[in-house]
Amino acid sequence: MDRRSFLSLAVVCSTTLALGSNEEFIPSSVSMKKITPTVSNLLDKLNAVQNHVGYVKFNIISFDEMLKIAAECNKPLTPYEIGYIETIFYGDPRRYGFFGERTVPRLTAVTPEKDLIYIKKTGHFLLKGAATEKYATIKSLIGNDVILTSGVRAPVKQLHLFLKKMASEGGNLRLASTSIAPPGFTFHSVGDFDIGKVGYGYGNFSEKFQETDVFKKLYNGGYITIRYTNGNPFGVRYEPWHIKVTGGNETA
Repeated sequence: MDRRSFLSLAVVCSTTLALGSNEEFIPSSVSMKKITPTVSNLLDKLNAVQNHVGYVKFNIISFDEMLKIAAECNKPLTPYEIGYIETIFYGDPRRYGFFGERTVPRLTAVTPEKDLIYIKKTGHFLLKGAATEKYATIKSLIGNDVILTSGVRAPVKQLHLFLKKMASEGGNLRLASTSIAPPGFTFHSVGDFDIGKVGYGYGNFSEKFQETDVFKKLYNGGYITIRYTNGNPFGVRYEPWHIKVTGGNETA
């Protein structure tokens, strides 16, 4: 099936979604007992692609590359699965409570590797320019006590994270989008990154991070701006570890 056919299928899926008749997309205040077969199958196929290309490469792999590799791994995506992905990507997340802005206009967008810098010993990339300059400043101030915990995420990577979060929340899109932006709506695709304190573990992804000396020195000194502040109007939890690099309508 060609791209136009896929998009046509997505329109059909979007119409179904808007009417609220497809239970696979309906957010509920009570999580479903199990995730849908579509989400489960997609996670299986995306996991296979990630295992094939490796964790680092998977951060920046394009949608078309993913489709090709999935087929090579004998895990081809079905037309319905592609339509499902396109519905999530191109749909309006405000219907389930996420009010952040779109950052990537096309699911098939490609981030040229010439625009990226791999940060050694982290497993992540940063965009050249403002992001790498900001991270260099942070490293110069903190030294080896700070680490990059997440950098550039292409749409496929963000989709993978979003589907995993959907699964952990029983299919509830509202709860999933509180902590993982839908693919196409993350500032990780256009410059933002996450930092943590070495040895702090999961605390780096909780409000406890603001209690670390790393955060206090950077934030109190005015060296960093937080993308999603406490009580932000965008339907996202407070993320003191998420460093704002690019523009956008989020407040400082």
